[in-house]
Amino acid sequence: MLYINNWSIKMLKQKFPNYKVTSYCPSGSWQTSRYIQIHIDAYNDKNLHYEYRIDGKWEGRVELHFEGDWETKYGLLIDRLINNTQNSDELIWSEWNYGYRCQHSSKINTIEDLYQTMSYMIELFDSLIRSVTSEIPVFDEKVISCDRQLPLKDCTVDIFEKKYDDIARLHLTIPNYQRIYCWEENNVKCLLNDVFEHISSNNATPYRLGTIILHSHGGRYDIIDGQQRLVTLALLLAEVGIKTSLLEERFSSKRSIEYVRYNKYLIHEYVQRHLNIRDKVERLLSLLEFNVLVLQNTSIDLAYTFFSNHNSRGIALSDYDLLKAHHLRYIPSTFEQQSKHAAEVWNKMIEDGRKDTDSTTVPDYVRTLDTYIYRLRRWMRKKVCDDSADNYRIKREYEAAPVVEEIPPFGERFYFNEPIQGGTHFFSYVEQHINKYRSFSKTEEYTVLHCAMQGGSDQWYRDIIESVLFCYFLKFGAYYLSDALVVIMRILLQHRYISSRAIKSSIVQYAGDSELVLIIDQATSPTFFLAEARNIAKELSYPVRQDMTPIMRSMRMKASNIARKLEQNIVVESFKNLNR
Repeated sequence: MLYINNWSIKMLKQKFPNYKVTSYCPSGSWQTSRYIQIHIDAYNDKNLHYEYRIDGKWEGRVELHFEGDWETKYGLLIDRLINNTQNSDELIWSEWNYGYRCQHSSKINTIEDLYQTMSYMIELFDSLIRSVTSEIPVFDEKVISCDRQLPLKDCTVDIFEKKYDDIARLHLTIPNYQRIYCWEENNVKCLLNDVFEHISSNNATPYRLGTIILHSHGGRYDIIDGQQRLVTLALLLAEVGIKTSLLEERFSSKRSIEYVRYNKYLIHEYVQRHLNIRDKVERLLSLLEFNVLVLQNTSIDLAYTFFSNHNSRGIALSDYDLLKAHHLRYIPSTFEQQSKHAAEVWNKMIEDGRKDTDSTTVPDYVRTLDTYIYRLRRWMRKKVCDDSADNYRIKREYEAAPVVEEIPPFGERFYFNEPIQGGTHFFSYVEQHINKYRSFSKTEEYTVLHCAMQGGSDQWYRDIIESVLFCYFLKFGAYYLSDALVVIMRILLQHRYISSRAIKSSIVQYAGDSELVLIIDQATSPTFFLAEARNIAKELSYPVRQDMTPIMRSMRMKASNIARKLEQNIVVESFKNLNR
């Protein structure tokens, strides 16, 4: 590796007299970092330069650097340069800590190596940069200031017809009860095509982009509905050099940030295919119109009501979107940091669920709140478990319970069947039970059962067995868990042995009718539950083998194998043969 010193810097300046050469070469012994930079005349910008650097980690190669706000300034230039050099085996393009770079593969060992490699890079890229720069339109940056307010009337809800130019000048914010920004590629392309087609025509008729709902308070406008459209349009404006206040909003969700990054790329590519869109921005701002429904200085409750009942274009609100919004409104507005923290934790829970699951599994929070606790709560109240989809049953189950206003709720039991307290208590309730589930899922009993019963009706039986066993685990932990599993399994699988057809709703109903959850709830120690469950199991009998279908016999074999694998853990001798 060629060492950087005053001599090597002097030689390089002599070699390239027409270029500005800067360096960092402190006197004294070996330093942790030294570099030589050669700046490009086409851009008067210190962040765009050729560089040779050595330090503890640097390999001593010549590189072309795009630093600072490189995406905004040089994103298009980088794309064009990559396209023009994609067949070169000597060049390596990559993102790094300080920006983007193109690295030459040759290692520098002598001053001649440095001359030759630097000359190659300069000759190649200077000409390319000049030719590409001539093709790239220069967008003058423009900032749309927040200088507009919608007129305040004497009613709670106002309706306006507003041009996009007026809306872009409002101080728009994204409240923490909003779901994440998550528009997919087809949504973005559909919006861009619709907008560009209209503004490219000679049609002076406004193009309506539907209704947005805003909550006005303190000079700001929280976006209740319309986030996906407004953020996407703000990204489009930013691509052509116009910045709005909405871009100052910071997403805490990693998934939102990924969507923003990818959609910025989509919009960038779109604008490059329609370069004349920059000349049509004024038409974009003046021809796009929205119906704007504004809640004027009203309570967060009303804002939430509108959020809950109005779906954005093409993306339905899930139970978990609505639950987050529902419980955030119970946190006093004076506790802003508490509200923000609760929203961030909830968003992370949803993101982790998407990241850690695939098409064959469900997120931990769904398995905890839906598969297990929803059923346990319904069984405890002798209510039917409605497993049908898209009816917001989970939202209704975990909404805040009514209270007497004079007497505040108190207590931190986090018992699965307790009334749901609105606000921070609910978020803690969810967190506690998900952590319990994660501990439960690491037990040998869970692993053996979960792996043994997969797919079809087997999975339905497995889920109700796990639900009841989870109820036991919540109360007694792992004490005598194998005993509890085999006796619960024997009781609940009786449904399989006496039913010619397995129907999910009837399986769930059978589990509720067994009252095992009530027995666990009333038991003060494992021994009382196990004793009562043993008495129930003793009353059950298997059908004659020749009367059992192959599916029934298969289920009995699986139950027997599960009990056999756990035999060393089973304390009650009679339980070892319950499923054989």
